[in-house]
Amino acid sequence: MAAMRTSTVATHDRLVAQRRTLRIAWLTLFVFFGLFLALSSWVVWNIRQWYLTATDVQTAILVVRGSDESIVWQPAGRTIFQGVRDQQPLSEGEAVRTLPNAGYGQVASLRLFEGSQLDLWAGTELRLTTLRTTRWHSGTLQVALEQTNGYVRYDVRGDQPFQNVFFTVTVGDAQVKLLPGGSYSINLYPPERRVIRSDGRPALIADVAVRSGSAIVTGVVGQPVRLAAGQRIEVDPAGIPGLPVPARWELIRDGGFSRFSEVEYNNTTRTDDPTLPRSTTWQVSGTPSLPLLERGFFRLAQICRPPNDTLVCPIEDWRTAAWFYRVGGQTKGFVTSIRQPLGVQGAGIDVSEFRSLVFSLWARVDYQSLPAAGDRGTECPVMIRIVARRSSPADPDEERVVCIYTATSDDALRVRADGVFYLRVEPSTWTQFRVDLRDENWLPDYRYLRSVEIYANGHDYDARVAEVSLVGTQ
Repeated sequence: MAAMRTSTVATHDRLVAQRRTLRIAWLTLFVFFGLFLALSSWVVWNIRQWYLTATDVQTAILVVRGSDESIVWQPAGRTIFQGVRDQQPLSEGEAVRTLPNAGYGQVASLRLFEGSQLDLWAGTELRLTTLRTTRWHSGTLQVALEQTNGYVRYDVRGDQPFQNVFFTVTVGDAQVKLLPGGSYSINLYPPERRVIRSDGRPALIADVAVRSGSAIVTGVVGQPVRLAAGQRIEVDPAGIPGLPVPARWELIRDGGFSRFSEVEYNNTTRTDDPTLPRSTTWQVSGTPSLPLLERGFFRLAQICRPPNDTLVCPIEDWRTAAWFYRVGGQTKGFVTSIRQPLGVQGAGIDVSEFRSLVFSLWARVDYQSLPAAGDRGTECPVMIRIVARRSSPADPDEERVVCIYTATSDDALRVRADGVFYLRVEPSTWTQFRVDLRDENWLPDYRYLRSVEIYANGHDYDARVAEVSLVGTQ
């Protein structure tokens, strides 16, 4: 009996051991099978991610529209700019620079492989940092650029063959996302007051405008700002966007004559003391050189907002007018003038992008001693001269001149000078002069504006102008 009992116990132990071994074997099998499934899933996931995210570098084509000598190119990883050729391919990391003397309008273009086009104006630098597409499918297009100077127009293709399009432009410390199917412009220019950045980079204002489509501007702080068609926004040198405003540009600085005192405006006639505070917008002059009592004077006058002819109005309607004044029964001609060179630092403005250029001002003539426009047809109490160039820096200056005068009738104008537009106004009454310079017989296809001058010419005169404006729209 004892032997049988011992044999039974041994058999039971063997069965228990076999079951344990079998469980361990199955457990090991399941563990390795799980590891196999995990490894297989990881491999499949990585293959799928590689399939989805693998990219190919694409190229753009540089189209030279101006002089080859005024456009240069910087290869990736190099510090020196080199000469370019028309139809030259550009890839990631490469930059294009157009020199300030390259000409007016579009002097170069970048045509991306998928059809978008970037037009560069003179004085621009643009770097192509990323231009990639997904390799195995039409999922994603990535375009990233860095604009460090000048004016660029971005026309982004609308019917993209890619499901996701990321088109971004870095300007200083801000980023601008351009959505497909839109036309945009970005202009970088220095502020009127000098700003020094701690990192040594140029301090520039970015002016972002949307003609069609939609853009998203992201600054260093705050929420992204979305721009719709017909809007623009300025990003200050610190990378902080302002508020969206209508896409119209006031090209006259200080059209309300409120930024300087009368003394500071007149100090622009002084060359003997450069330390005098003086206007940086309007420059006063008087010709010819006559004794003081025979000269005309530029002054400032407080007025009610035109067309109010009285001096009775709420304080919020008070305005400042430029006053051209000469009395004393003078018998010799004298020109009292204010002139503004247009653009940054008075270098002029490329207006080739503006489809409309509306110039306007309010004028009032209280007295003029010469009848109508005088014997020469150019002796008017209010005259306007706009200086422009047609298509290139080599073109000569051309001007459009306006004469505003008082007379009892149009028949009083006995002499008409060539190239002068005449406007008769009632005496001591505010009258608005307004013209779109893109109209025929003005400057319909001119690309560059150099200056605006307003002056009085004649013997005795007493005239005022106010709210001078030149508004460009694209």
